[in-house]
Amino acid sequence: MEDSGAEAAAESRYQVRTRWEADLLAVTLMLVFVTGAVTLSLLAVVTTQLSSEIGLSDAQIGLLTSVFMGFYGVSGITSGIVAARWGGRLIAVTCGCFVVGSLIFALSSGMAGFLVGRAIQGLGGGMVIAICSPVLAHSLPPAWLDRAWGILGSGWGLGTVAALLIMPSIQKVGGYRAVFLTTAALGLVVGVAALLQRPVRARPIHPEGATTVRGLARATAAVVTNRRVLILGLINAAALATGVGILQWTPQFLQDLHGSSEAVSVYLVAGLGAAQLVGNPLGAAASSRWGKFAVIVWSIAVMLLVTAAVGISPGAAVAFVLVLLAGFFSMTYFPPMISYIPEVVTEPWQVGPATGVNTAMGFAGSMIAPWLFGLFLDVGERSRGAYISGYLMLAVFGVAALVGMAFFRKARAQAGTTRRAQSGTTR
Repeated sequence: MEDSGAEAAAESRYQVRTRWEADLLAVTLMLVFVTGAVTLSLLAVVTTQLSSEIGLSDAQIGLLTSVFMGFYGVSGITSGIVAARWGGRLIAVTCGCFVVGSLIFALSSGMAGFLVGRAIQGLGGGMVIAICSPVLAHSLPPAWLDRAWGILGSGWGLGTVAALLIMPSIQKVGGYRAVFLTTAALGLVVGVAALLQRPVRARPIHPEGATTVRGLARATAAVVTNRRVLILGLINAAALATGVGILQWTPQFLQDLHGSSEAVSVYLVAGLGAAQLVGNPLGAAASSRWGKFAVIVWSIAVMLLVTAAVGISPGAAVAFVLVLLAGFFSMTYFPPMISYIPEVVTEPWQVGPATGVNTAMGFAGSMIAPWLFGLFLDVGERSRGAYISGYLMLAVFGVAALVGMAFFRKARAQAGTTRRAQSGTTR
C-alpha cells in the first residue's frame, strides 16, 4: 500500500512516476559523479611520469590537485544558485568542462597548461552535486530520495575504482596524454546520456519570483547566514581534506617506504574507491537506523584515527587495510550530511544554493591539504618522518570536523527551541 501511495504521489506532483524511472535517473546522474571522481583521481595515476619526464616537484603536483579542488569549490555555490532556476540543463556545462579541461591537460607539456586543465576540470566537478540535489528534490517524492542518494553517491567510489584500476593500463600504453584523452571521451558520453533524461532537461517549478535575480539573491543571502548550513560546509571541508590527501599521496607513500611498484601501489589504493563504493549506501542505511548525527560523528572519528596511523604502518598490507577503512568512513558520513541540507533551509528553492555553499566550502577548504602534504615531503625529502607528519596533518582536519559537529548540535538545539517558542506564540 505504501508503494501504491508513493506511486500516486509521484504521478500527481513529481516528474518521475515509477521506481524504475527514479533508479534510472539516479544511475544516470551517478555516471556524471563517476566522471568527477575519475578526474580527481587521475594525478595518482600519472604522478610518477609528471615527476620524472616533466620535472614537476611534489609541491607542484600537490598544487595541481589543490587547484582542482579550489575551482571545484568556487563553481559549487554559483551552479547551485543557477540550478535553482535552470535545473539539470547545467549538466551540459558540467560535462563540457570535463571534456575541455581534459583535452587541455592532454595537449599540454608544462605547468601552465596543466593548471588551466585542472582548473576547468574542477569547475565541472564542483557543479555535479549542486545541480543533482535540486534535480532529485524536484523530480522524486521525498520517500524515494534516500535510495536515489544511495545510488548517486556510490559514483564517487566507483569513479575512484575506475581511475585507479583501468587508467594505469592506459597510462602504460599512451602516457598521461592517453589518460586525459580517455577522460574527455568519458565526459562527452556521460553528458549526452544525462541530457537524454527528461527530468534533467526540465526546469524546476517554484512560486513566482522565487527564482528571479532578486529572489535568488534573497535565497542565497538566507543560506550564507544560516549557521547550520555553514557548519555543515565546515564539516565537509575537514572530512574532504582528509580523504583527498590520502588519495593523492598514499600511492607515493607505498612506493617510497614500502617498496611497492607503481602499478601495485595504485591498485592497492583502488581499494579505497571500492570501500567508498560500499560506504555510501551503508552510511545512508545506518543514518536511518541510528540517526544522521551519530553516523557523521563516528565516521569522522574513525577516519581521523586510521589516517593518523597510516604513516606509522609497519608494512604495505597494514597500510592497505588502514586506507580501506579511511575510504569507507570517508563516504559513510556523506549521505547523512547531504540529506541534512533540506532540513536546515527554510524554503525548497534554497536547497540548490545551500548545496552549492556546502560544496564550495568543502572543496575550497580541502584544496590546501594536498599542497601542504607535498610541502612536508619536499622539506623532509620523502622521509618516514615527512610522511608521518603529513598524515598527522590530515588527521587534524578530522579533529576540526568533530569540533564543528559539536557546534552543529548546539545550533540545531537552539533552532528547535526557537520553533517551539514560535509555535507556542501562534497558539
